[in-house]
Amino acid sequence: MAAPVSVVCTQRESSADGHAEIMANHSKRTQSLVRGQFSHTSCPGGLHIDSGITDELCDANVLHRAHQGIMLVIVLEGVLEFAYDDHTYRCNACHQPQALAVSVCRDSTFRRRLIAGNHLKKVNILLPPEWLDGYADEQALPLLSALHRHHLGCVRWQPSTAIFDPIHALLPRFSRQNEADPLTQHLHALTIIKHLCEQASHLTIESVTELIPATYEPQIAKAVAYIETKLHTALTLSTIAHACGLSRSTLQRRFRTHLGVPVSDYIRRRRLVVVKEKLLHEAISIGEAAYWAGYHHPSNFVTAFKRQFGMTPGQLIQSQTHTM
Repeated sequence: MAAPVSVVCTQRESSADGHAEIMANHSKRTQSLVRGQFSHTSCPGGLHIDSGITDELCDANVLHRAHQGIMLVIVLEGVLEFAYDDHTYRCNACHQPQALAVSVCRDSTFRRRLIAGNHLKKVNILLPPEWLDGYADEQALPLLSALHRHHLGCVRWQPSTAIFDPIHALLPRFSRQNEADPLTQHLHALTIIKHLCEQASHLTIESVTELIPATYEPQIAKAVAYIETKLHTALTLSTIAHACGLSRSTLQRRFRTHLGVPVSDYIRRRRLVVVKEKLLHEAISIGEAAYWAGYHHPSNFVTAFKRQFGMTPGQLIQSQTHTM
């Protein structure tokens, strides 16, 4: 199977039927990447809303510079996969809508994966730093305030039916005459943000690179960042030590000093946390979860999962089903 093409330069072209295409520039020729309806609204206060009902026409990776701030992503249909630098996020709404919020605190590269045949219906709301500085304080919006301090940190949640109306109101309209004004769109976006923050007591921030204070040794911070971007691979103590410029014994000793656990325990714990989210939001099987977490036997995975979270993967899924 050929690797997907990577595209840096893109442009949007509109057609007479009200649809548009995202085109890739390849020297003197162009290639259609995505076709559908798009909408962009700049709201009072600095919020930006982008939404689309689209079909992806080929496998490709589209690259951009990331906007700083917190990006709220709501996927109503289809699969959305994107990455900031080397950390990948995925929403699979094939069974039910999914949503997540990602914080970008410094310059990063954004990569969006396109999947041929994927029909996608989504809404993005960008909360820029100036909006967060003005509104996301610890008393008014504590979840966003905390998330804003975690570069590439993420929270996931299940949108309730109570906010489906404002979400759908942000989707593109078939006619320009039916387009809502920026103030109305802004109010819909604020309703969604309020819903997210009301779920704060049930949500946890998935940290990526900011797991330890910056005052700790640079090599240990680098080791943590390396592990977080390579959790899905066969990590070894040797490869991690080489990546952060330490010997294996020095890495193990300093890791215990700063994080209180051996490297292997940290990797196991973080993989289980990630797999827990996959079980809740991506509908993967127990066998797939065990494989992703690095366990050859599902029974060993179930035992480790219960030790970590106090319940088996099956009990977790059952509790989520009852909640829904």
